[in-house]
Amino acid sequence: MRKLFLILSLVLSVCGCSARPDSTLKMETYETYYRIVEENTHLSGPSMYYTLSGEMITLPDGSHRYYVIVDQPQIAMYDCVVFIVENNVLYSEAVKMMPCMGIFDDKVSMIPNQVNKEAGYVKGISVSGSCSEESVHLHILVEWKDRNRKDTYREFHSYTMSTSGFTPEMTDGQ
Repeated sequence: MRKLFLILSLVLSVCGCSARPDSTLKMETYETYYRIVEENTHLSGPSMYYTLSGEMITLPDGSHRYYVIVDQPQIAMYDCVVFIVENNVLYSEAVKMMPCMGIFDDKVSMIPNQVNKEAGYVKGISVSGSCSEESVHLHILVEWKDRNRKDTYREFHSYTMSTSGFTPEMTDGQ
C-alpha cells in the first residue's frame, strides 16, 4: 500500500509540475524572444533567404501604423517567427505588446513558389504595429527552422520606419 501511495504521489507531482496553462507558456516564449532581440548586438546584412520590406501610414486620428513584410523566400523556411522591438524599449519598461508572429498564433512556413494556407504554407508574413511617432526604430528578428525542424536560424535587422520609407541601419559587416 505504501508503494502504491508513493508511486501515485510521484506521478501526480510530475504531472502537476509540468502542466502549465498554454497562455503562460506563450507569454514565457514572448518574453524569451523579447530578451533575445533586446540582448542582440550583431545585425545581419540584407538576407539571402527572403526579402524584408516595410511601409508606414498615417491614420485619421494622427497615429501611425507600420507594416513589416517578410516574403519571397529563397529557401524552405519552417515554423517562422518574426518579432519586432520598437525604439529599443526594454522588456521591463514595455507598456504594450510588441508586434510578433509565430508565438501566439499558428506556426507558418514559407517555401519558394508554394502556397497552401490550410497546410500553413504562406507566400509571406506581414507583422504590423502602431505608434504615435512619425518615425520609429525597429529591431527585427526573423527566425525559421530547417526541413527537419532540428536546426534553427536567426537573422537580426535594424530599420528606421517613417511615412517616407523603410531605412536599414548599418550592419556589422558593412
